[in-house]
Parts: sequence; C-alpha cells; structure tokens
Amino acid sequence: MFRPFVRVPILLAACVVSSVSCSERSPIAPTGQDAGGVQSGPSQNLSTQPDRPIKGDCTTTITFIDADTAGQCAAFEPVPSAYIAIGGTCTISHLGRTELSAVQQLILMPDASGQLVVTELRNCSTFTAANGDRLLHTTAGAVEPAGGADVAFSGSMTFAGGTGRFAGASGTATFRGTASLATNTGAFSFDGTVVY
Repeated sequence: MFRPFVRVPILLAACVVSSVSCSERSPIAPTGQDAGGVQSGPSQNLSTQPDRPIKGDCTTTITFIDADTAGQCAAFEPVPSAYIAIGGTCTISHLGRTELSAVQQLILMPDASGQLVVTELRNCSTFTAANGDRLLHTTAGAVEPAGGADVAFSGSMTFAGGTGRFAGASGTATFRGTASLATNTGAFSFDGTVVY
C-alpha cells in the first residue's frame, strides 16, 4: 500500500528521479540566449509522425537549492516546498548516452503530528543527447519509504518540445526508481512513447 507521507530528510534523496546540478542553461525555461533554440521545428508536421517507443535508464545525483535558484517550472505548484537540482547520465533510445539536468520541487504537507513531510515531487528536466539535441519534459510523482535512508518513487513524464530533431516533440512515459539519502544518489528507469 502506498504511504502518502515521507519524512523530509528521507524524501529529499528520493527526489533524484529526474533528474546533476543545473547547467548554465536552465532546464526550466529558455534564457534570451536559449530562446532561439527552443522552437516548434522546421515546418515538420508532427501529426503525421508516428508514436515511437522510448525507454531510458538513468543514474543521478542531487544538490539542495533554494527557491530563487530553482526558478520557474510549469509543473511547480504554489505550496510549501523544498527544492533540489538533479543531474545525471542516462542511456535512452533515440538519444543514446544522454546528460540529464532537472530542478525538482518537493511538496511539503504537515503529518498528523504537525511535522512537514514530502507528499509529491514535480520537476522540469532536459535530456541532452551527445549531438546537442535536447528533449524537454516535466514529471510528477509520489514517493514512499524503501527502508533505512532509501526511498522509492514513481510517476509520469510529459515530453514537451526541445531542440534539433526534438523541436515540437510530444509524448508521455512512466518512471520508477530509488534513491539514497546516505549517498545523495539514485537511479530510475522510464518507458513510454514520443512523437518527433
């Protein structure tokens, strides 16, 4: 049975799901310098593109950040929260060896004793292929204890554009993973479809 509340210290490690520290280019929103790179694509008609299976396996690390550093993300909610930057390396179909960067919101709610616990995780993330093409996505998920300082998490991803061949990309996937507060590392896998 899913336990909806996880103590903040344990969950912070779990939220490694999506997602190495943020790079100079924000995974959340394009800067003026990046804005030209995120586009709807060169008049490709995505309605005629097939749904392509996409799978990935990632290893991650986390760094705690403040709300100002986290910036804005379409998946974030205006509720009590903590934030982490996530980075990692993935092997993903259609991208190969891929770098991951994300900013994640840990949604906090009081438990029966009044102590704040994490109930959900949400983030904006970027997968960057070796050739520089980027696939953007948001995630939302739940976290539960997995024993000791470990947690398990699962949820959904929504692909939402990018650069290069992923300009205008769309699709969804589900993810599942684990993380350790003791090492601030984690791993997750995902499986779904992407249109590009």
